[in-house]
Amino acid sequence: MRNRIAAIAAALVMVLLTGCSKISQIELKSCALDSVSLVGLRGISAKLLLEVDNPALQFGLEDIEGVVYRNGVEYVNYSAEPITVSAKTCAVYPLDCVATLASGVSLMQVLSLANNFDIEEFTTDIHAKIRLKSGVAKGFTFKDIPIKDLLED
Repeated sequence: MRNRIAAIAAALVMVLLTGCSKISQIELKSCALDSVSLVGLRGISAKLLLEVDNPALQFGLEDIEGVVYRNGVEYVNYSAEPITVSAKTCAVYPLDCVATLASGVSLMQVLSLANNFDIEEFTTDIHAKIRLKSGVAKGFTFKDIPIKDLLED
């Protein structure tokens, strides 16, 4: 009986480890801008199309929000609607986003970037929560990510 329990426990551990290893294989294959519209004079609404290769379990992304900084100064605040990524698929998911200029940033400052835009000046902080189908959730935050790194292939 004890050997049988040990064998079952070992099998469960192997299954869990195999499932966990697949989580690291989740990959954002592409991100494309589908549409953009103005929201007043200080914001935009956009729809992104995310191609996600998910060999793991179904999960949801929620509470997605962040800040874009220019030379370390808050420039834009953004958020996105929650999405659910299906298990064991490679699919395209629409992501509805809203971005608003931070207080203290004027429309004229943004327009002046057209003459001398330098992507190196911009970083972002991103916060989101991953929720598994079972209801278990875990928040995560990434800080000071160069925008240029997000745009590279």
